[in-house]
Amino acid sequence: MKIMRKAAVAAVAVATLSTVWLSACGSGSNGAEGKDGVTNIVMWHGFSEADGKTLKKIVDNFNKSQKQYHIDAQLQPWSTIGETMVTKVTSGDGPDFVTTGADNGQGWSIDGTFQCVQDFYDDPANGTKDYLPNVTAQTEFSIDGKKQQCAVPMGYAPTTVWYNTDMWNAAGLTDKDYPQTWDQLLDVAKKLTKSDGSQYGLALPDAGWAPFMKGNGSGLYTTKGKVSLDTPENKAFLEKMRDFYKGGYSKSGMDDTAARESFESGQSAMVIVGPWEDQAATDKGIKHDLFPVPGGNGTYVYPDGKKGSNTGSTGLYWWITSQVKDDNKKKGIYEFFKYYNNHDNQVMWSLGSAYPPNNKTVTAEELSKRPLIAKVAENTDKSYVGIAGLKGGFADIAATLDSVSQNTARTDDDISASLSKASGKIQKYLDEYKAD
Repeated sequence: MKIMRKAAVAAVAVATLSTVWLSACGSGSNGAEGKDGVTNIVMWHGFSEADGKTLKKIVDNFNKSQKQYHIDAQLQPWSTIGETMVTKVTSGDGPDFVTTGADNGQGWSIDGTFQCVQDFYDDPANGTKDYLPNVTAQTEFSIDGKKQQCAVPMGYAPTTVWYNTDMWNAAGLTDKDYPQTWDQLLDVAKKLTKSDGSQYGLALPDAGWAPFMKGNGSGLYTTKGKVSLDTPENKAFLEKMRDFYKGGYSKSGMDDTAARESFESGQSAMVIVGPWEDQAATDKGIKHDLFPVPGGNGTYVYPDGKKGSNTGSTGLYWWITSQVKDDNKKKGIYEFFKYYNNHDNQVMWSLGSAYPPNNKTVTAEELSKRPLIAKVAENTDKSYVGIAGLKGGFADIAATLDSVSQNTARTDDDISASLSKASGKIQKYLDEYKAD
């Protein structure tokens, strides 16, 4: 239960992915058979705006498409969906399936809160061969010594660099100036900065740097669970970033929300964020485009053998909870998974939510109404979950890393001392949440 409690607290970190939504009414899935023999299935999610409307349409269409199952989709706040889910599932009154991130999901798969779904992937009729490989790779875990799939893609969104096209053009930049390295990105930000303080080149939060530490340094810990924070590579990167903030090219002290507001208000020329920025910038009258987050020269090696990626992701998945013990109910959930991720529904989901499609058969032409989302999708294969590979503790590790990046951006305190102190803390978390 210790792991479950700590993992539940970690769910709060998902709130940084989007705005905290209003809570819906309670759930309760006791009694699978409903009216006329229809199996009732309770889903929890946190989408309440355009994405929520699109999800509702898909759910409604599924319910109308057959007479065996009814999906009862219930809205929950991102900030508490995980903690509430664990408590409710323990009593058998929670959701039958839920959407949350891969970082939470691994711990809950290991401790038995979630059921793995390898049998869903093993059946070719479910169309999983059309899923994007890098998306499914994030939820393949070792459970009881056996590697298996534990979730189904829901909404996976890589980060990209969004830029104000008016500011870009005024600085004399063209698409030939798209940076190919992290150093080039910082140089472009300098060109987009005005010396009078009226315009910053890049709205970069001084928190959430796990992808950047991997892309430009040695990361926080290796894929084998060995701490790797206190290294020359990480120190060099942080020193570079301290100089960047001191030069006035990005405002310090911003979180993700403040960084987006800086971009959407015309205060900053660029921001690194997910695809929802397309609609937000449009609503604020900011003419915009995007390019990939450039790679770095980091030494961290990802599970697939790649190095240097600075592209993070918001990786949300569907997970089946342990309270589902009825084979018919599980079959109904699988039918919905198959339906949700089929070609046509992924076109609908992508156009309505701004998330790139999970299905690789969807073409850019089919997303032509939202061409920038098609461009975002091109970056999925080099994006990764920032803090992953553990049973739990990612929120504690994220907070520890934030203390390092904030020390870098906001103070003149010794970087080596900050790395050393944080390294000790992270090692304790790694020891506590050692993966099988």
